[in-house]
Amino acid sequence: MSPRPPVRMCARCQRTTDAPVLVHEVHAANGAGFNVYACGECAPSYPPPADVLELLGPVAPAARRSPSRLTVRVYKVNRDGAVIEERGEVEIVADGDDAHRLLSGG
Repeated sequence: MSPRPPVRMCARCQRTTDAPVLVHEVHAANGAGFNVYACGECAPSYPPPADVLELLGPVAPAARRSPSRLTVRVYKVNRDGAVIEERGEVEIVADGDDAHRLLSGG
């Protein structure tokens, strides 16, 4: 028994083809992505697939990147959601492998 040939629908002309050409990969952050296929006649009209790493451009060395900051502010609120007291804040600054915690009053 021979394997069944792949049958896909062309994204451009919507005809089915048993010789699909992969023209685009769609990536999804929240699950599986999918592939876009075209027939042999329509495939040349699609631009070549882009390399994702080339789209990001050159990555700056860690020494030139600014440090990451996270600020957490703590408030006391009443049952209506109105702020009745500011309890202070915590700021975390991460520069490379080091993280520093800056505390301020409250």
